[in-house]
Amino acid sequence: MTVLSVSVEQAAAWLEAGEAVMVDVREVDEHAAMRIDGVILAPLSRMPAALDGLDLPTDRKIIMQCAKGGRSAQVCAYLQGTGPQGQAVYNLTGGIAAWQAAGLPVVGG
Repeated sequence: MTVLSVSVEQAAAWLEAGEAVMVDVREVDEHAAMRIDGVILAPLSRMPAALDGLDLPTDRKIIMQCAKGGRSAQVCAYLQGTGPQGQAVYNLTGGIAAWQAAGLPVVGG
């Protein structure tokens, strides 16, 4: 199974257009220290229950995000490319580190 990936620029465009939602799979303390505005927290340590508890929109792409892309890629691989209701799932290439390096806004940090 190949994990779909999305660049930070494309992810930002999808979020701005309302075409996607982003799920942060980092831990609570990491999320509290710095996050992308509007993300949904679902820590990897609490998977798969953390995902099961989310009410994700069925008409949007799902972007998984972590610090650098490793943990979110694990979640994408586990999901095998589709969300709970069949939504396409993408890994944010480079995670929040790449997002911030691209000059995109973060809360905290």
